[in-house]
Amino acid sequence: MSRLVLCSVFLLVFFQISNSKQIELIIDASGSMQAKLANGQVRIDAAKKAVTDLLNSLPPENEIACRAYGHQSPREQHNCQDTELLTGFGQERSLAIAKVNALKAQGYTPITTVLQLAVEDFTASDEPQTIILVSDGKETCDGDPCALADSLIKSGINLVIHTVGFGVQEAAQAQLECIAAVTGGRYFGAENYDQLKTVLADAIKTAQVKKTEESGLGKLTVEGADLMGHEVREAATDEKVAVISKVNSTVDLPAGIYNVTIGGAVWKSVQVKAGEETRLRPGWLTMKNPTVRGHDIIDAETWQVHGHVSNTKSSVALMPGPYNVLFGELFWPVVIKAGEETLLNPGTVTVKHASYKGHKIKTRDGIVAARVSNTGNWAPLIP
Repeated sequence: MSRLVLCSVFLLVFFQISNSKQIELIIDASGSMQAKLANGQVRIDAAKKAVTDLLNSLPPENEIACRAYGHQSPREQHNCQDTELLTGFGQERSLAIAKVNALKAQGYTPITTVLQLAVEDFTASDEPQTIILVSDGKETCDGDPCALADSLIKSGINLVIHTVGFGVQEAAQAQLECIAAVTGGRYFGAENYDQLKTVLADAIKTAQVKKTEESGLGKLTVEGADLMGHEVREAATDEKVAVISKVNSTVDLPAGIYNVTIGGAVWKSVQVKAGEETRLRPGWLTMKNPTVRGHDIIDAETWQVHGHVSNTKSSVALMPGPYNVLFGELFWPVVIKAGEETLLNPGTVTVKHASYKGHKIKTRDGIVAARVSNTGNWAPLIP
């Protein structure tokens, strides 16, 4: 499978290799970059250090421009135009380093918009525009970054994008892989600062792969498909082309890029190749003792609803990634892994002889965790 996402200091490192002298660095400062790596270091801090090292190591003849996104608006503003050219070509690297290290990771991840603007930042040249895109997450706005990259190549732009997934889940990695594949680039994975620094250096040395356009049919499979089905749409046109369900979990499709609905979300940048099978592996969240009204499942980065469980449907398919499950005004953080089921087993409280006016169940801090009444005298609670 192939496709993209550093969610949140989402780094796009643009640069021209060989005879090229222009380098554009695009840094993802989205909210997910505030997450910590396995060693405890914050992602944005590791990314800033890796980018600083890269800027200091490049030959002086390279002109550097730096662009960032997600740093100007908090997540709550849902700003999908949040991007800024920090320094243009020819400006001092010391200024670029200072602005990069001043970034505050907080907003959305508008990868498609950023890629479009980044390509326009380059001056006319016979040399290929080479982009190194580092991301910890996937597109959180409208648009499909892989479909855009494919359209840029087909329009005649001499472009190659190498992508780096920084501690990404499977859906984000697939999107990054897709972006690299359609432009003749390569995907790299990194889990910490040392690995990120190494793969950035490796990406600089990686040449574009000559790719040939292949036509024909490929297969798309959703493992553990939902009985209700998953719509498959052509990414460029949004035309519905198929439905995958538990009854028919595999479909034949022309080679291309597609979007697939998973619960309340869309798995973007799904690349189907001629003569090959692409497999999507959603995870599943199952809850014991959910309420009648149910519990929304919120994307941890965007806070958009991606699913819902209740006593009538206690399991739901989700794209791999971090989520929050709502209990009143509280949330239970979970990480959904590809192909695996996550089971939530909350405790329950029953109030005998509850009033018809109801009772609030609060934390010590006064946060409402649940409500009970004589018509519903029990409630599940986060342990």
